[in-house]
Amino acid sequence: MAKRLIEAGYQVTVWNRTASRADDLVAAGARRGATPREAVAGARAVFLMLSDPAAVDEVLEGDAGVVRGARPGTVVVNTSTVGPADSRRFAARCASASLRYVESPVMGSLGQASSGTLVALTGGDPAAITDVSALLLVLAKQIVRAGDIGHASTLKLSMNLLVGGITELLAESIAVARGAGLPLDLLRDTLMSSVLASPFIGYKGPQVFERRYEPQFSARLLLKDLDLLLASAQEIGVALPATAAVREQYGRAVRDGLGDRDAAVVREVVDPAR
Repeated sequence: MAKRLIEAGYQVTVWNRTASRADDLVAAGARRGATPREAVAGARAVFLMLSDPAAVDEVLEGDAGVVRGARPGTVVVNTSTVGPADSRRFAARCASASLRYVESPVMGSLGQASSGTLVALTGGDPAAITDVSALLLVLAKQIVRAGDIGHASTLKLSMNLLVGGITELLAESIAVARGAGLPLDLLRDTLMSSVLASPFIGYKGPQVFERRYEPQFSARLLLKDLDLLLASAQEIGVALPATAAVREQYGRAVRDGLGDRDAAVVREVVDPAR
């Protein structure tokens, strides 16, 4: 995402908690900030892409954090996937420093990030979203305006519930077919010619069928998102029994040491290779 902004001609300063991960961006023309505070000094927009709410807290706060370094009026765009309550908390913290906060988790993975075909789910002040729309459209093919702060986070977590559930159920269907001696090519061909075929199945299916687990969206991050969704559902009094069951499958994958592999690795929980 940062590289796309560089290639589009924007002046980009980068900071990463693991400094070496920004080396390729510096080589592509980005400046490197020694701290988040230094990286955001003078910026008109700040983009965060971090693994979880605790990481966002860490980067926003403290003497070396974004809140101390950004000038008043700067738009802070959080593209991380966090819970709606987290997003509201981050928005309040930014407002206390006269910063404008936009939540904008994105739909898509590495390929979509490289090609600029993510979908940006946005929440917050419409004027702030408009002010960063040109930047978002370098990263995304579409900007979805979800409403108030927290709504975009809820929308993203709802989408990721479907990612996790469909992937896990596909793994179960493969386990049943394989256990019964049904050729997996038959299952795959029938699936792709049926009403169940979808762009997502076309994208994720080969990874599950072929046991290809190079990380596009890791099992660990999906587990984090399912936990965030379950916590949010509990807050609003919604029971999600199927989600809880799916969550346990990804939890087993992480406990088995598979957390850094693609979420398709849930197949090894329900249908381990022999």
